[in-house]
Amino acid sequence: MTLLNSWILFGLIPIYYIYKKQTLPNKQIKLLFLSLFFMFLAFARPAYENAYVKENFNSHDYIIALDASYSMQADDIQPTRYILSKEAIKKLIQEHPKDRFTLFAFTSSTLLISPPTNDYEISMMALDALNPKYILTKSTNLKNLFTTVGKLPIKQKNLIIFSDGGDEHNIQELTNILKKGNITPYIVATATTRGAALKKDGRYIKNIKDAIVISKINPMLIDLANASKGKYYQLKTLDDINTLSNDLQTEQSKKKTIEVKTYKELFFIPLLLAIILFFLGVTKISQKFFIFIPLLLFLPLPSKAGILDFYHISKAQKAYNEKNYKESAIAFTKVTPSVKSYYNIATSYYKAGAYKEAAKYYMQIRTQDRLLKHKIYYNLANIAVKLKKYNKAKEYYVYALALHQDADALYNLNLLRKMNLKTKKDVSKMLPQNQSNTKNNKQQKSSKNKKNKSGGKSKSKNSSSNSSDSGSGTSSKKKSKQKIQKLKTSKKRKGNYRFTYKAYEKINKGYTDEKEPW
Repeated sequence: MTLLNSWILFGLIPIYYIYKKQTLPNKQIKLLFLSLFFMFLAFARPAYENAYVKENFNSHDYIIALDASYSMQADDIQPTRYILSKEAIKKLIQEHPKDRFTLFAFTSSTLLISPPTNDYEISMMALDALNPKYILTKSTNLKNLFTTVGKLPIKQKNLIIFSDGGDEHNIQELTNILKKGNITPYIVATATTRGAALKKDGRYIKNIKDAIVISKINPMLIDLANASKGKYYQLKTLDDINTLSNDLQTEQSKKKTIEVKTYKELFFIPLLLAIILFFLGVTKISQKFFIFIPLLLFLPLPSKAGILDFYHISKAQKAYNEKNYKESAIAFTKVTPSVKSYYNIATSYYKAGAYKEAAKYYMQIRTQDRLLKHKIYYNLANIAVKLKKYNKAKEYYVYALALHQDADALYNLNLLRKMNLKTKKDVSKMLPQNQSNTKNNKQQKSSKNKKNKSGGKSKSKNSSSNSSDSGSGTSSKKKSKQKIQKLKTSKKRKGNYRFTYKAYEKINKGYTDEKEPW
């Protein structure tokens, strides 16, 4: 048990002195002061510690130090050492958007130009605002840089240095500072072994001996990187920074975890007590408080679950597992009405064989969940089969298939169609619409021919001649025989039966444009 904001409890000291100065405090004032105490306790955030949790982290911290000494104005690296280093830093930061970068500029002293941030624009603004012309000190001091970085509140410090090395020579001293500050150096050498002459105002700079000053790479840098277990790079073109970027990416690909302490906060307990005590302090029902508590159960709370729902659900599930389906359905009816409760009631009644009751509850469900609606229609189709309402069953199976492609629903629908061909006497109703119409037309024509027979041979000849415009009477008889033969073969045919065009229309539509749940 711990208090996350324990300093808040100091506010109880003046409250205590105010309470002691009260003369004959009555019971209600005591309750108010006690409420105030629990309020302060809630603000202090009491909690108990959980176990440490290991979490992976993707962001890394890097410190970039740019040498701004005068020797970085040499042009042995085009356009100059300083300008190329700035472009390399910009590219490096841009290629690692998730990481945080801290920017320093150093000469004989060290200057922070950008605090830790992963905002690329802020880093670029800070870098562009740096003008080495306005820096008074001109030499390079790596010792001062390492000492400043070592004081940063970062556990593992990855320091990326862009420098020509200056005149530093004491490798052992610099290595000790790096180890003490827990610094891993990535040294980017920004000069060549050939070097370049330094100019000022268009003239070469000369030393005391009147010799032109030539700045070269300090060979000490590679020895410093090896001694401190860092890495060494040489920057000649902008593409050379890719090697450093790839090395940083490789280090980041290694899964690193940190242990995070988690807490289970308990502030709601003293907060609830404070509210109750305050309510008792400002009202006159403190003596009848225990009588008032049961009234809280009857408040119209805006909740979706009843107080006893847990009991009724457990009772219903137990009855369902014991195959007492009617008892399970009755228990589910006592649960707060919802889509899930109605579905459970209907399913329990279906298992109990009370199909009409099951259909009644299935029909009351209103939902926009396509899969749930598919299940409801599928169950309604099965109920219709149980009640021998086969046409209704086929309709429900089509609705179910329109919402979701289900092999069982398709099989049952095809099976119902085959059963209709075997059981129903009126075959014309089972045929497709064009075939049934042709058969009815033939029956009407045959009845007319029978009536015309009583009128003599001349009428029969006229009727036969008028029956077809492009052929003789024998050809029309052959065609009618072929159609009758097709009807017989279609009656005997076994296999899958196609949906009607209405079924295809519903399946293709998929109810995607419906405005109401049903």
